[in-house]
Amino acid sequence: MSRKIVFIAIFISSFLITRAVFAYDDKTTHPALTSEVVDFYNLNFNQRITTEEKEWIIEGSILEDTPPRWVNHFYDPIYK
Repeated sequence: MSRKIVFIAIFISSFLITRAVFAYDDKTTHPALTSEVVDFYNLNFNQRITTEEKEWIIEGSILEDTPPRWVNHFYDPIYK
């Protein structure tokens, strides 16, 4: 019986103690992913993306999340 009470107490407290977690942030997630993709591209292909072009691409990934651009994330021009 005491094991059951301890389990219930831990289960309930896990909801009360936890803080909000933000795994996605439009100012950090897209730019970081974009930067890694550009670095990966530069390692694997002969035609390099310059630092200036990389900054443009990162800026574009940030601007992609500003309204109303984010509406187009799941836009399919072929199968509207």
